Amino acid sequence: MRIILALLTTIVLIPAGAAAQALQSQRAPSAAAQAANKHYAQGWSAVRAESWSDAYYSLGRAEVGRRDFARAIAAYQKCKELYESSGAEGFTSQMDTRQRLNDRILEVQTAINQATTLTSSAKAGSQTQNLTVRELQAQLQRLEQARDRNTNVSLEATPVPFFVPMSLGAAYFRSGQFPEAEREYKAAIAANAASGETHNNLAVLYLTTGRYDDAEAEVKAAEKAGFRVNEALKGDIKKKKNGT
Repeated sequence: MRIILALLTTIVLIPAGAAAQALQSQRAPSAAAQAANKHYAQGWSAVRAESWSDAYYSLGRAEVGRRDFARAIAAYQKCKELYESSGAEGFTSQMDTRQRLNDRILEVQTAINQATTLTSSAKAGSQTQNLTVRELQAQLQRLEQARDRNTNVSLEATPVPFFVPMSLGAAYFRSGQFPEAEREYKAAIAANAASGETHNNLAVLYLTTGRYDDAEAEVKAAEKAGFRVNEALKGDIKKKKNGT
């Protein structure tokens, strides 16, 4: 896709001049720049594998690292659209269906490799990273089973993974678009109610918009899902509920 290639080439995270200055001053790039560079590289890996939904997702994460939330939102929206339209193609033969299934399997395998790398690079994989790997592995199994059966000449649409609307919601929230953020967070929870991080994010949104009972309920849902909620967040919600 020429569009995503153009988008990726617009990201200049550490210009050559800046890199030279950094070497001279013996200062390493910031943590945010390093994270953005990592997602940028993952985007190019997905492009090489023609895994377009994963490429747009990585691009969105890179843009968040650069604090360009408008571009991040656009990338995440495109990622979501690609998932939603993935089953809309029409096929005239089982050969066509099998080829598309093989393409989709390759895309999911690329996503699993990236997610697994992120999880293994951390001392302890986050709940969201672990859920992402499991969800992608389940999706891969469904696709491989469909390919092996080779009986249907149509593909079902691939459900949008929870981490896509969760990330889109976070980008909306950081850009001050609270109704849109709430919509995406709820979509993520509908896709995977076990995402404690999404419940936590929704609690922050409810606190920010003055819905303290709802915020408290989402904190409980996050903790029930096994997510460790920051004590400061719980304290802020309690203070607001008590009018202090």
